[in-house]
Amino acid sequence: MRRVIGWFGIGCLVIAFAVGCGDPDRQLRSEGARAAREAASAAGTAELAGQSFLDHKLWSQPAGQLVSEAEEALGKASSTFDQQQPTTRASRKTYDEVSKTLDDAAGNVTDLRIALDNGDVDGVAELVKELAGTTEGLRKLGETAK
Repeated sequence: MRRVIGWFGIGCLVIAFAVGCGDPDRQLRSEGARAAREAASAAGTAELAGQSFLDHKLWSQPAGQLVSEAEEALGKASSTFDQQQPTTRASRKTYDEVSKTLDDAAGNVTDLRIALDNGDVDGVAELVKELAGTTEGLRKLGETAK
C-alpha cells in the first residue's frame, strides 16, 4: 500500500512539474491575453468616459479623471507584460503583437485625456471612435489564451 501511495505521489509531482513549467510560447500567450483583458477594461472605461462627455452626461473634469485612471491602469498592464522574456521566435512574435496593441491603446487613452483637458470636442469624438476599435481588438486578443 505504501508503494502505491509513493508512486502516486511521484506521479502527481511529475504532472505538477510538467504543468507548471509548460510551453514558454503558451505561457507568454497567456500573459499577453491577461494583459489584453486588463487593457480592454481600462480602454473601455476611457471610451465610456469620453462618450459620456460627448453625451453631456459628464463634465470634462470628471471625464478626464476617469480617463487618467484608465491611463494608469493601462500603464500597469503594459509594464507588467513588458517584463516578460520571449524565448522563441513564436513567443517573440506574440510579445511584439501584444506590446504594440498595448502601446496603441495607451497612446489613444493619453490622447483622449489631452483632448478632454483642452476641451477639444472634435478630438474627443474622433478618439472615442478609435478607442471603440482598440477596445474590441484588445478583447479579441484577450481571448487568445482561453
